[in-house]
Parts: sequence; structure tokens; C-alpha cells
Amino acid sequence: MGEHGSIEEKTLKDILGSFIDSYMERDGSVGFSDWLGNHLQRELPALSREDSRKLADEIIAAIRVYDRTLEAVRAAADGGTSKEEWLAGHLAEAYADMPMNDAGEKIRQIEENLTSSNLQLMQGIGGALTEDDDVVDVDSVEWNAYSVKDRAYGIGQQAVLSGLAVAANVMKERMEKNDSADIGEIVGKTLQDGLIKDPEEAKAVVAGAVKAAVENGAGDIIPADASIDVIGNIAGMAVESAEALYDVAVGESTAVEAMDRIGMAAVAAGGCYASDALKGCLVRVPFIGPVLVDLLGGLLDHMKGPKFTEDVYTVVRNTATATWEGIKKSRVVKSVGRMVDKARNTMKKIFY
Repeated sequence: MGEHGSIEEKTLKDILGSFIDSYMERDGSVGFSDWLGNHLQRELPALSREDSRKLADEIIAAIRVYDRTLEAVRAAADGGTSKEEWLAGHLAEAYADMPMNDAGEKIRQIEENLTSSNLQLMQGIGGALTEDDDVVDVDSVEWNAYSVKDRAYGIGQQAVLSGLAVAANVMKERMEKNDSADIGEIVGKTLQDGLIKDPEEAKAVVAGAVKAAVENGAGDIIPADASIDVIGNIAGMAVESAEALYDVAVGESTAVEAMDRIGMAAVAAGGCYASDALKGCLVRVPFIGPVLVDLLGGLLDHMKGPKFTEDVYTVVRNTATATWEGIKKSRVVKSVGRMVDKARNTMKKIFY
């Protein structure tokens, strides 16, 4: 491992830094796919040269699938279909051939896992559910097409919330580090240039880092069975969110515009890993919240520290909180109380 030390001792953020540094310093005469394969082999020495190149190609292909999915979400929005409605329809295609009760139970499990992840994120910004919340569990054991699609819509709500809550947590961390001045600072040749010129490469860099972390146990919140497609979607969401937050920090977009972009990026990712879970390709939906906080924070570290003001953070935090409150009261998520109890128990097992 050389200068980077033992990978087992590194965090996901450390591994991401290694990938980004190598990417920024790479020989321009080496094609991106070749560079990615070489660096994957460096971080995963058990891989043969052939296998590392194959993995690089699979990662690049996964990023292209994510980008096409994101474009579909954007096109739907342009046509008047909400992000949540798009995801519900996308999942309906995934469970179309399943018995309705089986589809309903799987949808509920996916939503519970997303709730667990979001509960932790909301605790980070002071907006979690409390023991005093009065939510009644009125779920039926039997499912029908309407109730299952209702639940699928709820997954869309949770996906949007995850994007907003991740952004709020990252902004809070950076402001606590006193990164809250000079929002108009424009940087020169940093990763931001790469994100603008070739976002596909930036996403593949991040996906490579996540894959390396998963294989070496540094990202144990992501299931070991997570497919390259799922990892590509997580990476895609992280890069899209970093670009959106960066544009706010340098005054090129408003916080409201950025939140819409982040919500779309999150729904595009959610559509992939929820579909994989429905089809049995993934045992559980990953606790992507903490992973995304690390990835997004790591990306912003390499963008010469975009800086946020208190009022921008407040807008993002308040929107995340309002979304969370809406989910609590929504007729779509009828058993939030039971899900939160399960979420707390799951979190104790995983994080404490």
C-alpha cells in the first residue's frame, strides 16, 4: 500500500481522498478507464489486472445508468410528474410480477430501512422524532395495488429527505469548522473543474472509492452484497449533491434550486437500490445517510472548501425538517411510530 498505509486502517473518507488525489495527478496520456483499473488494483491488490479493468468498466457503465435514470427523473419533472410519483411508478414496474402481499412487505421493509437512516440524519440536525409524537399504526396485513403504490410513494419521500438531511448535516459540520465566510470565493483548477468538465469521471472516481471501502470493510454500513449499480448510484448522488451545494456556496444558484437538484439526485439513486431490494438482489437497503455525509464532505474538501452562511444552512435544515414533519403526518406512512421503534433498535445494533 505504500504511502497510503494499510487500507484496513483507513476510513471511507480516507479512501476517497486517495482516489481523488490520484485522479487529479494522473498522467493525461492514460485513458480514464485504464487509470481507474490501475488504481482499483492498487487499493485491492487481490484483484488481477484483468479483473481490475473489468471492474472499472462495470463502474463506468453503472454511472451511465445512473445518469440516464437522473435524466428520466428530470424529464418527468419537466412534464409535471413529481420526483416521488416517478419513483413510485419506477418501483411499480419492479414489483409488477410479484404477489401483492409479498410486494407490500418488501416495500415496507425498504421504507423502514430508509427511515432508520433518516432518523439518524435528522438527529444530527436536531429534527428527529421524539417519544411524544402521536402516530398510530393502522397498517393492514393485507395489501392491494393502491396501498402498495402508496407505500412506494412514501419511499420517494424518504429518498428526498435523505438528500436534504445529508446536505444539512454536511453544511452543519463545515460551519462548525468555521467555514462560513466569503461565499463568493472562486477556486481555480480543483476537483470542481473535473466535476464541470466530466461529471461521469468524477462519479466513477467516487464509486471506485466506495467499492474499495466495501471490499476492505471500511464501509461496513454498505452491505457487502451491494451491486456495482447500487454503488454507482450512491456515487452519482454524492457528486450531484456536491455540485449543487458548491453552486450555492459561490452564488451561482439559490438554496431552493439546489435542494430540488439534490432531491432529484436522491430519488434517482433510491430508484436503483429499492428496485434491487425488491428483486432480491440486495438483502437490505443500505444505511446510505452516514456514507453520503462522508462522501459529500470529502468531495467538498477537495473543492477548496466552498463556504456556507448561516441563512443558507437554515433554509436547507428547515426544508429537511418540514419534509420530515410532512412524512410523520402523511397518510402515506401510516406506521411511522412502529418504524421509528424499529429504527432506534437497528441503530443501537449498528452504531452503538
